[in-house]
Amino acid sequence: MAKAKEMDKDAGGASISCPVCGRSVRLPAENCPSCGTNLRTGEKPEKETSVWQRRGFKPLVISAAVVVPLAAWVLASGVLDDLNFIEKARIGLQHCADPPTKDMWEAGDSLEEAQAAKQGYAQWKDRARTRPGGQDPNGPETEEERNMTREQRAEREDRRNYFAASLMYDRPSANLSAEDNWYGAFAGEWDAAWITGSGTSDEKIVQGEWNFTWINGGEAFQDILSVPYLWEAKKGPSPIRASTMRTFNKDSGGWEGVHLQGGRIFPFNASRNRDGNIFESYQDGQLLVTWVFYNITREGFQVSVNQTADGGRNYTMAAEIWAKRRIVDIQ
Repeated sequence: MAKAKEMDKDAGGASISCPVCGRSVRLPAENCPSCGTNLRTGEKPEKETSVWQRRGFKPLVISAAVVVPLAAWVLASGVLDDLNFIEKARIGLQHCADPPTKDMWEAGDSLEEAQAAKQGYAQWKDRARTRPGGQDPNGPETEEERNMTREQRAEREDRRNYFAASLMYDRPSANLSAEDNWYGAFAGEWDAAWITGSGTSDEKIVQGEWNFTWINGGEAFQDILSVPYLWEAKKGPSPIRASTMRTFNKDSGGWEGVHLQGGRIFPFNASRNRDGNIFESYQDGQLLVTWVFYNITREGFQVSVNQTADGGRNYTMAAEIWAKRRIVDIQ
């Protein structure tokens, strides 16, 4: 240990600092009255000095006595949750590159919903989402639509309603047995969370909808997936808009269909395992893409979209979807 700085004993009122505990000692004392260190030689091993006497320990203890309770109060009171500095940067800014709508993130509970989705989707799944009866899925009117007369609007709505009634059906065909009705639980409207990069720093979540209905007298089943919502799709630079049509093939005893997305058609054959999970696989160039429907209930289901370029030896998950049944608020 370095020697303390020597000073002349005859210097009236002179003092020296202890090299161990830092206490100022008036000369001609030879040892520090606090820790016993020899002021000239500095001889006193650190281990022989009590922790409380060591330089800087007292301020550390005093600071900890103030900082620790303050930190505990901040965590318990939820102040950081209200500020959301990290999540606003991670969720809000990242999602601005996606289609989400500005209104979606400015709404009071939008950030909370996205956080809940990242934390297991528990709150998102339990929160009811409704749409008003009669809501137009085509979004804001165009200039041409705004200039329509009352008669033109009525004629357009009649054509739409007649086509929808001709296409849609409320139940499966009587020719389809209950055992072969794989998709019946999906009929209806669903809110959906589309997730990419799950569990990574590039994770992104966009909310949208997924609607399913029987068609052609119940002989086929069709869906429309839209992320973001159908009536918001015009606002996004690259919304996801996909539709799938399925029908039961009595000869093969299985379902087959076509997936339509991005102006392309992908035919597939579906299969189902003992757990009731449904697999829909199609070829997209060099990639084999498989949509796996699982955790299927009347109130919710999940989908993982998987890809492989080596015949199934290695798969990557391109996206996952969480869906919950939506309530239609008809007043």
